[in-house]
Amino acid sequence: MKKILHLSSYDFGGAGMAAYRLHCNLRRAGFTSRMLVAQKREADDDVLQVGENAPSSRLGTFLAKARLKFCSDQDYYFQDQTRSILAQPGRILEQVGFTPDLIVVHWVSNFVSAADVRALSLSCGAPLIWYLLDMAPLTGGCHYAWDCIGYFDTCGSCRALRSINSYDRSHRIWREKAKALAGIEVAVASGSGWLDRQARNSSLFRGREIRKILLSVDPEVFRPLPKSEARQDLGLPQDKKVLFFGNQGLGLKRKGMTELIEALRLLSLDPSFDAGSVLVAVAGSLPADFELPLPFKGLGFLKGDRMLALAYQAADVFMCPSIEDSGPMMINESIMCGTPVVAFEMGVAPDLVQPGRTGYRARLGDSADFARGVRELLALDAEEGAAMSARCRELGLELLHPVRQVDAFRDLMLAVERRQQGRNGEAT
Repeated sequence: MKKILHLSSYDFGGAGMAAYRLHCNLRRAGFTSRMLVAQKREADDDVLQVGENAPSSRLGTFLAKARLKFCSDQDYYFQDQTRSILAQPGRILEQVGFTPDLIVVHWVSNFVSAADVRALSLSCGAPLIWYLLDMAPLTGGCHYAWDCIGYFDTCGSCRALRSINSYDRSHRIWREKAKALAGIEVAVASGSGWLDRQARNSSLFRGREIRKILLSVDPEVFRPLPKSEARQDLGLPQDKKVLFFGNQGLGLKRKGMTELIEALRLLSLDPSFDAGSVLVAVAGSLPADFELPLPFKGLGFLKGDRMLALAYQAADVFMCPSIEDSGPMMINESIMCGTPVVAFEMGVAPDLVQPGRTGYRARLGDSADFARGVRELLALDAEEGAAMSARCRELGLELLHPVRQVDAFRDLMLAVERRQQGRNGEAT
């Protein structure tokens, strides 16, 4: 397979950037690769913005967001995944300029539906790889299922919809997706071991080819750098221990802000902990009344990978307090920079945060254990800290290098190709 078409709602943001990085990695490896997106920011001729930008389409997007806010439990991030902004999905290939050998589906909410994906696959005879970046492809609507296992079966009685009806909208969406996936060759790439297990339990993808392929990180951008240099560039003090975390939504329960603040409060109350020797660096926009139990500095929005890398490079510890997540990719980036991570037992943390070697994994939702992890990493002496940083970088190069991702993807492509050839042979 040489010609690859990617479908992604965006080429920016967490999921969009993950899709764009894979597109670039495959292109560098010699594949012909193009992306179709609903919204584009990259100055890349191989990224094509498609879809309807008419008032009716914008109205549909607005209504979808309104339904999310008012008609569902926002902690589940429920979306109507049968919604599409493509007027004629079968004609989209005319804009691509080639007939793809493979279609890779990334995060496509409010862009293309499973029915669109089916139409594209059938129109060019190309198999699919669905790259899981959250749970949306596995469920009847939610991106994060928490402890609900409705997606093991056919959804319905949906907690996200506060429903007791077995044939509610989540079941109807599940049924439409099952219909769209029937009879076409689909494999799954999971961005973490956490997602990999969820995919294997999903009724929609059970029995398909499923591989864990961690999201890659550019080792030339996300690399170790003397902390003094990074701190000077970001205006951070040289004489303090720096804890870093990214504000990805202060109001999102799943991002664990409540648990993080409690962990920092416990640290501040610990008489053996010198709160004055620590500064918390926070990326992202912060409200005027934002407060933390420890001294902090807002870094604002860090535009571009190089600015984001500086924050990891400046930090002694990266804190990831997510309590319901499929990643986040920030853990991958921190590890590649050589910065140890404290995270809850969630998402990609079990893949990359090795206790005592590359960081500390706290019991899920246990703020006291999270605080214990932060305290332990900050207590490392210079030699121990340097050794842990080196192990982080070594693990990043081993598991997260773009070449590793491309090789794993190439293996999955071959497996998909063999399965499709077998399916075609059975049909004849």
